[in-house]
Order: sequence, then structure tokens, then C-alpha cells
Amino acid sequence: SSAISSSVLFSEVEDATEVEEEPKADQFETSIYVGNISFDLTDGEISDAFAAYGEVVKVSMPTDRNTGKSRGFAFVKMANAEATAAAIGALNESELGGRTIYVSESLPKDQVADNKKKFNQRNKKEEGAKIYVGNLDFGTTSETLKETFAEYGEVKDCFIPSDYDGNPRGFAFIQMEEESALKAIEELNGIELDGRTIVVNKSLPKGQKAKRRDIKLYVGNLSWGTEEASLRELFEEYGKVVDCYIPTDRETGQHRGFA
Repeated sequence: SSAISSSVLFSEVEDATEVEEEPKADQFETSIYVGNISFDLTDGEISDAFAAYGEVVKVSMPTDRNTGKSRGFAFVKMANAEATAAAIGALNESELGGRTIYVSESLPKDQVADNKKKFNQRNKKEEGAKIYVGNLDFGTTSETLKETFAEYGEVKDCFIPSDYDGNPRGFAFIQMEEESALKAIEELNGIELDGRTIVVNKSLPKGQKAKRRDIKLYVGNLSWGTEEASLRELFEEYGKVVDCYIPTDRETGQHRGFA
């Protein structure tokens, strides 16, 4: 399979568990992995597409535990090795349900994990750095993003995630060489793009959260009767207040009109 299909395989299948049936004595056991399928696609439609290349024994579509919706990939079992090879050869990178699907031989979970590790190590230097771009206007296109970031180096990849209805989720990921990525982050974070102030920073590995960064605010022209408690109450409508300090005059004990 192609490099693209391998990437999809590793990112999507790592958490999937296909329910295996008790093998029959003469049953062909190799499964086919089908990635990047439309969330609206049914197992019947997948079966019909593969049936053109031989007998389809089983189609399995893992679903999200919380929503019950398809996770965007499936497993297909054909009756024999010939049908399996024919289906993979004919359907990989073909269009099904309005999307380009990636079809390859399914691997055991332990082998997928091992291959994923090797794949990530091999491609880390080649791919460079992954950039997170947040607070995007829903009308911003990948073409606009590529053009914006291309000023700082080659854009290797641009991906705007969408929801189940196909609507953009308001953020994107850009892949660039490490040096180009750092330059782009420094220059583009906080700029206005399509009417929105975008957030640009280095994308963190899955499960890793950014370190909390406390921001100190200056509040001026306060009334002399303003108290810390009232300030805290006002600002806590927008988030946790870590500290609140109103400087006072050493001689009079009156606050100095700012915090």
C-alpha cells in the first residue's frame, strides 16, 4: 500500500478491536482494512463494492462508543487470497461514497503498534513539525492557509478537521520543516486571517496538554471604594482568578486606584 494509506492505517486503527469469529477449518483468515470511508456509508454499500472482486464473507465497521457513529474505517473479509488481492489492487485510492478510500491488508494489533512506532520514527525528521492553527473562520480554506504559511517555507500538509456533517471545526494542522515551522509560529500567532485573530502554536502529541500560562492583567482607574472581592467576582465570570492585588498607599492605607 502507499505511504498515504499507511499513515491512515496507523492513525485510525490503533484503538480498533475487530471482533473475531471462531475460525472454520478451511476459512481464509486475512482481513482487509478500508480507511477514510464516509461516515454515512453502510456495511451493505461496502460489501457491494468489494463483491465485484469475489465473495465477501464479512464486513465490520467499528463505531464510536459514545455516539454510536462510524469511526471512518472498516474491515472486510473475502473468501480467498485471490479475491483479497484483487480487491486491494482495484479499490485502493478509489472513490467510494464521495471520498478517496485507502485499502490494504489488515495487520494484527501488535504488528500495527510496532509498525506505527517505526513509521513515526522514520518520518519524524522527514515530516518536520506539526503546527496547530486555532480560532479559524469557518470559511477559511486549506488554500488560504497554505498560501499564508508558504511565506515561511514549504507546506508539506494542511488538514482542516470536519464534523460528521462535513462542517469545518474551526482549527487546522499544518506540517512544515522544523525551522520553517518555528518561524511561521513566531510571525503568524495572533494575526488576523479572514476576520479572525488566529492562534498558532506547535501541535502537542495526543493526550499531552499545554502547560498552564498565567497572565497578569492591569486594571486601572478604579473607584476608591473598589474591593478585591468585587474584582474577583467580576473577573471569575471569565475563568479562575489565581491572584488579585490592589496596591495601597503606605501613609494613608488607601488603595492607589489600580490592581
